[in-house]
Amino acid sequence: MPSTWRATTKVAPGKWHRSRLGFTLVELLVAMAVVLLMVVVLASIVNQTSSIWRFTTGRIEEFRGARDGFEAMTRRLSQATLDTFTDYVDANGNPRFSAATTGTFVPAQYARVSSLRFITGPSLSGSATSTPPRPTHSIFFQAPLGFVSDQTDFSGLENLLNTWGYYIEFNSNGSKGLSANGSGLNIIPSFVNSPLRYRFRLMELMQPSELQGLYYYTARNISLTSAQPTGMNWFTDALAAVPAQYHVLAENIVALVILPKLSPDDISQSGGSYTDSSLSPDYGYDSTLDYSPGAPNTTDPNLDTHAQLPPVVTVTMVAVDETSFKRFQGSSTACPASLLVNSTSSTPLFQVAGDTKNAAKPGFAQDLQTLQNNLQSGHLTYRVFTTDVSIKGAKWSRDQTN
Repeated sequence: MPSTWRATTKVAPGKWHRSRLGFTLVELLVAMAVVLLMVVVLASIVNQTSSIWRFTTGRIEEFRGARDGFEAMTRRLSQATLDTFTDYVDANGNPRFSAATTGTFVPAQYARVSSLRFITGPSLSGSATSTPPRPTHSIFFQAPLGFVSDQTDFSGLENLLNTWGYYIEFNSNGSKGLSANGSGLNIIPSFVNSPLRYRFRLMELMQPSELQGLYYYTARNISLTSAQPTGMNWFTDALAAVPAQYHVLAENIVALVILPKLSPDDISQSGGSYTDSSLSPDYGYDSTLDYSPGAPNTTDPNLDTHAQLPPVVTVTMVAVDETSFKRFQGSSTACPASLLVNSTSSTPLFQVAGDTKNAAKPGFAQDLQTLQNNLQSGHLTYRVFTTDVSIKGAKWSRDQTN
């Protein structure tokens, strides 16, 4: 007899009634309740997993642009060049091609000279209170990047020289509804009915090779004043050029810190005389400055920056995510400069390099910790990118004649 059948009642001699096994109504209700509970639990798990996945993916996407911009910036910075050579200078250190020596040049000695430039530091292109606001640091240099706007005549010349640069700007993404914050970046056309987004942005200056204006200021040009070629017109003119010679490299970048420094070997061999901030104690570095004892730039000939590239540049960039900054900024169009200020001293951050490792002492490490505290107080999600960039064209020398 099959196991699913059983004899239950004898209804007549020699006859048996057989009944099928089954579940009672109560058993069915309990089973359905258990299944429903399992479905609810599984749905909750799937929903939580999906939320975590979306959050994680969104966070990765938020900082992907910042990471890509950081990598592009450091890669191009490593290609900076000065094309230094040796030439006659006068008793004041002015080279023959300087406007200051036009018609009066008297050679005194050989020295390193260069027609190119490398400059970095705070407030070169503006500050958190300028129009438009350009907080923290800027850097401008020349590199053989081969960027041209005239593809017809200059296409394929990959080693042409360009003036390049990076800085932070707080501005809108359009040209309409402008406020005192600036002129707008024209990221969206004026006819698009879309709300403006005021954000910090990492900007990249890209002056085409055929529009290179550097030599107008560094060549022997009698129309220039004696303040040239040590002025900054060679990049400020490019920043003001029309059409624009810059573009947005990454959004939601609140700080860019540039620290030129000696190589690890130079620091270790100094017997404690030099640190990471010795070459650029105020973050400033200008390849046009001449060494002279007692001068404000340096009193140590071993730290002479004239016509030299720094061996190493530490680049630090702080990015925030769009979601948290949108919540923080709200409908305001004002630059939140308070994020980049020491609330205790009311001074802008990253003005003195000081101690680069110990946050308990004034300097880079302490300022970076203060910035992170400010971001956390504003409930902003952030990420810090930092790396040491070795300048390929740097040939650091303590001897001015090399």
